[in-house]
Amino acid sequence: MQSQVPTFTDDIDRHDWSALGRMRYVRDYASFLKPVIIRGAFDHWPARTKWNLTFLRDRYGDLPITIDGEPRMLGPFIDEVLSSTPERPAPYLHNHLMALWPTELQSDIAPMPECTRPNWLESRFFPSRQRLTFIEVYIGGAGARFPTLHYDGLHTHAFLMQIQGVKEYVALPPEAEPLLYTPYAGSNTSPVDVQHPDLECHPLFAQATGFRFNLNPGETLFVPAGWWHTARILSSSITISINGVNAANWGYFFQDFRRTHCSSSLKGHLKAAYVQAFGFLHLVLAGAGIL
Repeated sequence: MQSQVPTFTDDIDRHDWSALGRMRYVRDYASFLKPVIIRGAFDHWPARTKWNLTFLRDRYGDLPITIDGEPRMLGPFIDEVLSSTPERPAPYLHNHLMALWPTELQSDIAPMPECTRPNWLESRFFPSRQRLTFIEVYIGGAGARFPTLHYDGLHTHAFLMQIQGVKEYVALPPEAEPLLYTPYAGSNTSPVDVQHPDLECHPLFAQATGFRFNLNPGETLFVPAGWWHTARILSSSITISINGVNAANWGYFFQDFRRTHCSSSLKGHLKAAYVQAFGFLHLVLAGAGIL
């Protein structure tokens, strides 16, 4: 008999980075595209102890931001966040590029945690005029939600570093895609509302299984390529994210990149051939333990 509701567990693996270590992380999680929460991965950041919403409001309240196409200022927005409730949530600043913020704030979140490395998109030999790896900030109050259930474009990995507040995440494996009513083949977004699913409209979603868990301050969530995820905020929150590519997801990334960034012209074919060679060399170096 078909289950009446999707099945979620909060039993996601959690480890201290000092105990997990790079070798075990790659062996047990990155290589198998298995999500994990890592504690202590960004304890070296000044932002870990320095940043909170009051600090950002008082020191950087005049920074311009844009939310849902509307120009805003950071300070008044944070005031809304601090008074946000589940019944009347404040707007959600998400996917805001850290490159738009002052260099001193960018320095507060550097270097990136070791678990995000290597990131082949940061190589100066990667042949793209458009930057494909981004460091982004997310700020929101209780009740705010990410707008869609999705996996990250181009099948990049996502790393989410929680600085302040608590978020609840839902994560579903790639094989759940047939249950998610994606609007077209290859789409990385789903219309399913995981918080209040309409099982009359989306009955197959009742068969889905995945994780539902909280991400707490000081924790990093590794969302592997192709994993569907979304979040809602339980308490006023600051999150930093970066996306990346390495040996574990290169094949998926290359398929997407060739389809979306390489035209059918001779120049497009040459670009695809170069990227394929770039990936092959990096895979060889990774296999030899050099990357």
